[in-house]
Amino acid sequence: MTSASKNKKGRFLPSTFDNAHDLCFSIHDVMVQILVSGEEGNFFTTRVELKSDEEHKSLVDADDIFSWLEKENRLNDRANILKTTILPAVLSDMMHCVFECLENSRKAKLGISFMLIRKPLQESLYLLESIVLDELNFSETLAADPLKLRSQNAGGVSGHATRINNVLGIIGESSRLDAEYIAQLRYDKSSGDSFDGVCNHAMHLFTEHKAIRTEQLNINFIFSGWSQKITQWNYLYSRLPYLLFYTHKIVEHIVASIAPTSQDYLDDIQRRLASSIMLWWKHVDARYKCDQLSIFVKETEHWLNSHCVSSGYRLPNDRDLLRMITTGAYPSENLTSLKKRNLKYKFHAFINKVMANH
Repeated sequence: MTSASKNKKGRFLPSTFDNAHDLCFSIHDVMVQILVSGEEGNFFTTRVELKSDEEHKSLVDADDIFSWLEKENRLNDRANILKTTILPAVLSDMMHCVFECLENSRKAKLGISFMLIRKPLQESLYLLESIVLDELNFSETLAADPLKLRSQNAGGVSGHATRINNVLGIIGESSRLDAEYIAQLRYDKSSGDSFDGVCNHAMHLFTEHKAIRTEQLNINFIFSGWSQKITQWNYLYSRLPYLLFYTHKIVEHIVASIAPTSQDYLDDIQRRLASSIMLWWKHVDARYKCDQLSIFVKETEHWLNSHCVSSGYRLPNDRDLLRMITTGAYPSENLTSLKKRNLKYKFHAFINKVMANH
């Protein structure tokens, strides 16, 4: 994980946002690596075991595999196939949007950034949440009536909050993340603290909803000067890391049901992200801090400190955090130990790749 913003042409992003920008890119890179590893290891495929010659013949004679799966009542197999097919496709689309959002932010094209981030936060993430909540119901709905998987069907902001609360319980993040706040950030245009209103302003020249109604003698986002861009950057970089982290935990949960990853490797990724979160928080403008984000950081710091101590190391300082971001190293961990662990990860990745292709 390295800086994605420094020494690039067309950079207008003030350096005060570097930590936040790099944190967003770090979370993005972790999810992209999941896609790369999944493709290399052939993890996004599902085997369907045929129990008899008759089943084999009926599959050969079927119009397509999904009609055969439904006819044979192989609903679990259908759900697994859809999950392993849809996750990489949706995640890839999401990460393209996130990447371009961040790149346009770096170039001070913030209207484009907010346009691009709307789909991942409101629609794509909602789809992934549906898989977490109930794989069988997700696959049945996709087969029978895909329009029911639109985020508009959640039942308003309160419906989203209830739904997200269930997701947090499943992925084990109820203490660190706040369901009502996540719902507000993604769907509540009536709140001054929400991407929905900002994204609508970025998407449309004129908006009529009372909470985001276009002001007289104005056109949404068109006349943004430098002071407005600073405000937009402050909002983007104080909230987006929170939602990207939530997205990553959802993706991690789904991937665990497809191709489980060693806990050591997962902890390594969490150390890097946690250290980056700690440094990001130090640079968030006080006016953009809130209780929900404070709890997120506090719980992350508690996890990181407990993890380091239980692993036999001291509590990390700022210098340790910087090293941890790029290498995953524990505080005062020697280079030999670090190289040995990274070699182990590479060896396991190689073995998984070989086994997947045989």
